[in-house]
Amino acid sequence: MKERVDDILKATVDFCFGRGLLSRASIPEYVIEIPNNPAHGHFATNLPMVLASSQRRRPLDIATTIVDNLKDEKGLLESAEIAGPGFINFRIRREEWCRVLYDIVSLKGDYGRNDAGNTDRVLVEFVSANPTGPLHLGHGRGAALGDTLCRILSFCGYDVIREFYINDAGEQVRLLGESILSRFRQMSDPDYPFPENGYHGDYILDLASAISPETDLSNLDQEEAIAYCAQRAREMMLEEIKEDLNRFRVGFDVWYSETDLHQSGLLQDTLEAIRADGYLYEKDGALWIKTSDFGDDKDRVIRKRDGRFTYFASDIAYHLQKSRKGFTRAINIWGADHHGYVPRIKAALSAHGISQEWLSVMLIQLVKLWEGGNEIRMSKRAGSFVTLKELMDKVGVDAVRFVFLTKNHDSPLDFDIDLVKKKDSDNPVYYVQYAHARICSIFRKAETEGISLSDQPRDVSSRLVLEEELALIRAMAGFPSLLKEISATLEPHRLTYYLTDLAALFHRYFNLGTKIPEHRIVTGDKALTRVRLFLAEGIRAVIANGLGLLGIEAPERM
Repeated sequence: MKERVDDILKATVDFCFGRGLLSRASIPEYVIEIPNNPAHGHFATNLPMVLASSQRRRPLDIATTIVDNLKDEKGLLESAEIAGPGFINFRIRREEWCRVLYDIVSLKGDYGRNDAGNTDRVLVEFVSANPTGPLHLGHGRGAALGDTLCRILSFCGYDVIREFYINDAGEQVRLLGESILSRFRQMSDPDYPFPENGYHGDYILDLASAISPETDLSNLDQEEAIAYCAQRAREMMLEEIKEDLNRFRVGFDVWYSETDLHQSGLLQDTLEAIRADGYLYEKDGALWIKTSDFGDDKDRVIRKRDGRFTYFASDIAYHLQKSRKGFTRAINIWGADHHGYVPRIKAALSAHGISQEWLSVMLIQLVKLWEGGNEIRMSKRAGSFVTLKELMDKVGVDAVRFVFLTKNHDSPLDFDIDLVKKKDSDNPVYYVQYAHARICSIFRKAETEGISLSDQPRDVSSRLVLEEELALIRAMAGFPSLLKEISATLEPHRLTYYLTDLAALFHRYFNLGTKIPEHRIVTGDKALTRVRLFLAEGIRAVIANGLGLLGIEAPERM
């Protein structure tokens, strides 16, 4: 509906330009929003105010010109009123809102689907956990964000590829092998030293117990034993990561190994290309790249004095390969500790002529876990951390995914275990799922009374007269534009807000019938019941679509 209002405004301004009623000029960005106060109409725009500068006229005069010449050929509007210093408030005809309801029920699972992406190819890289331990809550938040974003982008017409970058080269994998070998040695010699920066989790002992029967580690020299433990642990941890993600309803199209990148020769080829462009130089025995020429605060080392490549070198090669594959856009979801890494990787891409806008980086803030009113302290290095698997075991996949998406990714998140175990309106995921289940129960009740939706009712606009009913339709009408906005702003948490608000509107509507019998959905008036069931069917479809995009089940019974 918002897009239709926008079409009217654009046509009107173009008409005014052509007739000389407004001076032809570029149109600045303006907003069409839903007013906080319903008395101000269904939509409002600030278009006259943003045009004031180019027109050199008062916004109020511009608003009058626009309202007097509205090009509403299809009769969408009931009214258009000027408010304040130059806002325009619009009301949509009741019949038009009801047509939206017909569309929703007709499209059902496809309602909200659009082609905004125009099949642009987008590569989304997320989770990308080091295979040195189980997935923790930060990984889980990134997984929920990345997967939901991919679902929404696909729904909006983008050609999306999901990629997991396996950080399996470098010191952290060797340190994993050292930690496992030390735990193995300690089985017979409790005083055997443990690496100063080793991994302390209980899972290290579990890995040592699983790996040691496979080969006689005692008969291998130190380096061979470390390498064997590192390789087997990498394989076992990666398999566990895949199992946890599968349970979390997260899948990937590509699993890209950093080790494979090194072995492919791509890294060396990339360095030679950068050298040919004149952006490499030797200093203090190391190899540097001139990222300061492209906005970085200083140049960066990509090969150390000992001949080993830095992670930055691998990341440059990896991202250049993404670009060469023809993706229109790349999106990375990283931990908040990578904040300083973003400008340097963009600077390196700029050195190859790749626009900095081509890469979007979303940084995930920390998750704090609470239970019994107390924060559960976590430290992966110290071995005291709650894994994603443990949290799923405690509260279920649906609750974890929903809560991880209740705040924007750049805000810290508090996860209250006790809250999401409740079966009441305080539990956000229960509240939304219960709306869907409640509608299903209404249809079961109607069926027992011999009432069904075999045909779409024709008298919807004359029967749906309660303000609560129209508010529900208006809320559902905003679903398609919300998805388009999310795909543009990369803010999937807005979908959880939307579903919570829609569920609240429905529960409020349903509860009318507990006080006033004639406001029940299933009443003695079968014709009215069919119309209200038609509305309920639309609500059920939108909630199911929204939950599906969040990767959450829409239960029929609770």
